[in-house]
Amino acid sequence: MEKQKLMAISLLDGRNWEKVKIVSKFFSEFALIKYRLNVEISYLIFLAKKGKIIRKLKNNEINLLTKIWKDFGIKEATNVKTYEAKINHDVKAVEYFLQEKLEHTSLKDLIPFIHFGLTSYDINIPAYALMLKEFREEVLISKLLKLLKELKELIIKTRNMSMLARTHGQPALPTTMGKELSVFYSRIIKEGKILSGHEFEAKMTGAVGNFNALAFVYPDYDWIDFSKKFISSLGLIPNIVTTQIMPYDNWLRYFDSLKRLNNILLNLVVDIWWYISFEYFGQVKKEEEVGSSTMSHKINPITFENAEGNLGMANSSFEFFIRKLAVSRLQRDLSDSTVKRDFGLAFGFTVLAWDSILSGMGRISPKPLRMKYDLESHWEVFSEGIQTYLRSRGLKEAFEILKDKTRGRVLSKNDFHNLIDNLPISSIEKKNLKIDLLDQYLGLASKITELAIQDKI
Repeated sequence: MEKQKLMAISLLDGRNWEKVKIVSKFFSEFALIKYRLNVEISYLIFLAKKGKIIRKLKNNEINLLTKIWKDFGIKEATNVKTYEAKINHDVKAVEYFLQEKLEHTSLKDLIPFIHFGLTSYDINIPAYALMLKEFREEVLISKLLKLLKELKELIIKTRNMSMLARTHGQPALPTTMGKELSVFYSRIIKEGKILSGHEFEAKMTGAVGNFNALAFVYPDYDWIDFSKKFISSLGLIPNIVTTQIMPYDNWLRYFDSLKRLNNILLNLVVDIWWYISFEYFGQVKKEEEVGSSTMSHKINPITFENAEGNLGMANSSFEFFIRKLAVSRLQRDLSDSTVKRDFGLAFGFTVLAWDSILSGMGRISPKPLRMKYDLESHWEVFSEGIQTYLRSRGLKEAFEILKDKTRGRVLSKNDFHNLIDNLPISSIEKKNLKIDLLDQYLGLASKITELAIQDKI
């Protein structure tokens, strides 16, 4: 294992293997072979149950077939690869492996019906669709929910911590840390609903999508209905109108959702990085760690920086998948096959990034006094409220008056109160406008925060 980590080309299979090894359960070469075997066996069982072409299977025979793919391990996968090395065809190798497994069983008579009337992509497409679906259900959603839980806890902790909002990087208005983080929470929830609700398409339509062989041998059988029911039995959505390749648009919508979600998280980690640099968040000090090889005082936000880089790596792959898989030459070319084998890279970098975010959130602590200090150092931001008040009293030059007194300036509380004293309004109005703290000008930040955190996937 240590040698593998040291010699690996990718950091996924190298230094970060322990963090992403769950991905290999779904997107490794071993996983692809096992999922293919699952589809081949499921097809044979379904053919016996619904096809009225081959004999019915006994319960013990169905159990035997199911056990073949459920107990499939590295030893068996190595046998499949041995077949592949001889014949130079990966899907046919799975077929030969299954034939060998049935040779000395009561199912020997069904060997001719393994992969009956199918093309490789009638196996590959459902296999990959199941990989995508089950990885989402077993890994992605649980990690996303954990991330949302941590973010919600941070929002609740900081919902009443007033701070200076910045637009264009410049002092703008008062807000709260909790409200600003709740924007990300809401965005993640919305995209998470799309992601979790996505249904994956698959096909079983033959070599160019016309059921040619099956319709030729059994012309009176409703193969379209059979195909729909078989694909549905796998928990997938049937696509009947295909070439040899199922159009990947359905999967690409899923990738696009993941890309959008990763971009939201990228925005989150960049903003947290800035808040750390403003000292709005402190970082937990771990005594045994070193922040710099020379600057001994430093604690760097490396988990958020790692997340930023790995989210970019994941999305570059998703973007390529979306571009590449949308196009195929005529009824099929092979260029998509090698691309699909790299799905694990995009999901590996996604998992690695999400784990880094979780780690980073566990290493930060809000500093409300620092936030408040920055806010109270910029009373010029209250000019919006004052000029709006003056407008409400019919003063048409309100904006220009405040612009002349505040634009490009940094004002203290006393400075701003003096400004109010020189406004063309009554003394009672002046007194009412002289708030004590800028967090009295937070608007509906608290209510918006509460609304946001009520939502869930």
